[in-house]
Amino acid sequence: MARLLLSKSTLLKEKKRLESFLRFLPSLEMKRQQLMVAVKKSQARSDSLRQQAAANEKIISDEVPMLAIEGIDLQNLCQVKSVQQQRKNVVGVWLLDISSIEFELAEISILAKPHWVDFLQAKLKQDIEISIMLDIEFFNLNRLKQELKKVTQRVNLFDKVLIPEARKN
Repeated sequence: MARLLLSKSTLLKEKKRLESFLRFLPSLEMKRQQLMVAVKKSQARSDSLRQQAAANEKIISDEVPMLAIEGIDLQNLCQVKSVQQQRKNVVGVWLLDISSIEFELAEISILAKPHWVDFLQAKLKQDIEISIMLDIEFFNLNRLKQELKKVTQRVNLFDKVLIPEARKN
């Protein structure tokens, strides 16, 4: 730490510096709290999506045991055509949000395929949607955690280093 001059102007500068630190700290603390809430919400959404995916897989395995038959061609039943994303600002962090997902569903002939292929196609579509949403939520969660870490470091810098140093000076 550099030595300070013992003058009225230096004292005035240090008082102004301390006032500004004390003014910035509550807003940083509030942002940190809002980010913690956003992280918890994002974790809850990702947990919910994981549960939906597990439930969907269980439904498929319970309802369609005929998938074990190898003679039926089930390739390209459901493919993603496009995913439209938009950006949203949450507590100063730009996150991704899915606005729409378009699928290309294979035409199923009633005579060529078994009756359960329609059900399987719908469930595959749901599973792909959940998977894409889970990927986006994982990306958003990582962004929020990074920003939370950065804001926490700033709060600690102000709270534990800059404010005590300014008070001491």
